[in-house]
Amino acid sequence: MRRDVFQAIADPTRRQIINTLAHRSLTLNGVAESFDMSRQAVSKHIKILAAQGKDQLNGRLRLGVIATVGPYILPDLVPLLNARAPKMPLELEENLTQNLVGMLKNGKLDVIIIALPFDEAGILTTALYDEPFQILVPSGHPWRKRKVIDSSQLASQKVLLPHAGHCFRQQVLDTCTDLSRSGAQGWQGNSIETIRQMVVSGFGITVMPCSALTPKYRNNRLIAIRMADPVPGRRIGLAWRRGFTRPQVIDVIRSAVHALKIPGLIMSDE
Repeated sequence: MRRDVFQAIADPTRRQIINTLAHRSLTLNGVAESFDMSRQAVSKHIKILAAQGKDQLNGRLRLGVIATVGPYILPDLVPLLNARAPKMPLELEENLTQNLVGMLKNGKLDVIIIALPFDEAGILTTALYDEPFQILVPSGHPWRKRKVIDSSQLASQKVLLPHAGHCFRQQVLDTCTDLSRSGAQGWQGNSIETIRQMVVSGFGITVMPCSALTPKYRNNRLIAIRMADPVPGRRIGLAWRRGFTRPQVIDVIRSAVHALKIPGLIMSDE
């Protein structure tokens, strides 16, 4: 038996609904009255059960991705997903975490890729990968020949970070505690790519996720430097509504992400 089917019928209420409907025909109102449940709750259980007889990978998937992840994994992830689920076209939304969560909760998105931990009632999550950060400096910077930099040294520099509201900004401040304590909080830019160009110009330095520093983004006017242990980083995962009726979608996204060949990503065994 498939795992998702087992999970669907393992719920005791759903088993009772199956047994009841096997012996007598009832309307939605009738089932709700029999189990002293709301119509909405009964409808949710029935939708989950009905989904087990369908091809869950057939049909549009509304996938949200945070703005500091989407540009760097989607070009490789979309072809992998398409190969695994050719009948599942993707409607993609790139946005800030708070906006993606709102769209997920109100049903405008099916699944979102965000930074973890994330804990909110009615939302399930699973880890995908851990991603270390690196320091990016202009080619004329005094650190240009350094192989490793301790995050504590960032406090003495003009560090460019995304505007408040970008979770990546807070991730850097949370993991590079000396930078946070310095009170500088970093100069602000609209996006990682805008900040990259500010570094090229010599305006400052920045911290970037390793997925934004792969060979395709190399620039002879920029130098990426590893950070000393414990290396600051972030954990990226999936989030979806409890009761999402296409659990196979979660498995196929996870499988596709784990097939990515992006240097530096540490895939989760969770």
